[in-house]
Amino acid sequence: MERRRTPLKLLSLLACAALAGCGTAEAEKAATWSAPATPRAKPSPTATPTRPAPTTVGEVRRQVKAAMVDLAGLRPETADISTEDTEAYKLAHPCRDSLPTDRKRSGYRSREWGADSDIWIRQYVVGYLKVPGRTLIGELRATLKGCKSYREPDGRATTVLPMASPLKPAGRDTVAWCEKLVGSGNTGYLCTAVTARGNYVMEVNASESSNDQKQSEALLHKVYARALATFTKVT
Repeated sequence: MERRRTPLKLLSLLACAALAGCGTAEAEKAATWSAPATPRAKPSPTATPTRPAPTTVGEVRRQVKAAMVDLAGLRPETADISTEDTEAYKLAHPCRDSLPTDRKRSGYRSREWGADSDIWIRQYVVGYLKVPGRTLIGELRATLKGCKSYREPDGRATTVLPMASPLKPAGRDTVAWCEKLVGSGNTGYLCTAVTARGNYVMEVNASESSNDQKQSEALLHKVYARALATFTKVT
């Protein structure tokens, strides 16, 4: 089952003046899609050796499940998981239907936090039996390179923006950006980070209920650091 990554929670926030938007020309002009690599003196966790490539679908699914992060204690809204499932969402893919190689995924799992609150957070981990995760990162970079704005099927206008502050820690196989969404006269931001390790890819989405990009970015920074630590240990 393939679905556009935008969740029902995000659509709900749009309706109550939480999410939506279009970006600024100044931000587009400064677009940079991958965060700088961390200094060599302090290697990023993403630089640690990866596990050997998986040999069975069962192995892929076990590792994907083990990569799910626990956000209890991060904020009151993340004390409990809102939903967790194994549906085959598509990886983030602004301006196109899907990333070409993403259809080859063998295992996938997602968790969401923030139901009935002013935030929305999702972690999605996908594993590929015969595809290196960096292949997907390359496809995503190519997509973002020419993607400035687009419309969702429901008519919402979306502008792709660079992160105002670099995502840390992040290596060459990490891409991060924000989207300013506009719907029914309301404006909001969704920020996303996608990281590859071996044959696995993790996507983290974060949105704060406001029309301030920096707040959604700050939330992504916190969630990504914790999610990356777990993802690195099991992949």
